[in-house]
Amino acid sequence: MSGDQGGSGGGFGPADVLSHAQLLWESERAARALGRLGVRAGDPVPVLLPMCLESVIVTLACVQLSALRISLPLGDRHGLLRHRLRGSDARLVITADACHSNGRVYGTKAVLDRALVGSSTVHTVLVVPQVARPVPWQPGRDCWWHEALSPGTLPPRPYAGSMSDISRPGRTQADTGRALDFDDPLERRSSDDSDRGWGDPPEDAEAGDVARFLSEKPPHHL
Repeated sequence: MSGDQGGSGGGFGPADVLSHAQLLWESERAARALGRLGVRAGDPVPVLLPMCLESVIVTLACVQLSALRISLPLGDRHGLLRHRLRGSDARLVITADACHSNGRVYGTKAVLDRALVGSSTVHTVLVVPQVARPVPWQPGRDCWWHEALSPGTLPPRPYAGSMSDISRPGRTQADTGRALDFDDPLERRSSDDSDRGWGDPPEDAEAGDVARFLSEKPPHHL
């Protein structure tokens, strides 16, 4: 059986950018979702994801819950996956539906399903859509990532071939992007910075001008 979404949306787009505040907001939302699904402090959370924003968000969510993230290797080695999964006694696994690897589409979810055959411990598989293609689905166990974070919702928009776009109150399309934004704001000139840099005020400045000069300096100059 194939999942109805078929990787049609729900992921961050290829140009998505998250500021540090947005990243923390998404990780808090993911932590609440994992908590609703029974993840507690010390619990293992196996993750089978490529390099993507959701992988970073999952890591931060596990930190917030004091859960243990276990990174599973990509590849057709379902024997190794089965060993890692059974050794972890995990009840929840996070995976991509599929991903691009070495120039081909790798059926991540299908490989995970083979590794989970006979498993009696895993009761939830969260699937992060990445590649628009049918995905094997086990009703009652499998759940789309975006639906777990926002129960009852559908992906906000179709996407061009990467991970999920999660709406945020007050967030506009211009706020979205695909990389993490770690720019140092101190490296840029402040919008209210009227001086020409660090140094003394002009020689002809009066006492009132000096006081205003000091009071108007942005905090990072003090």
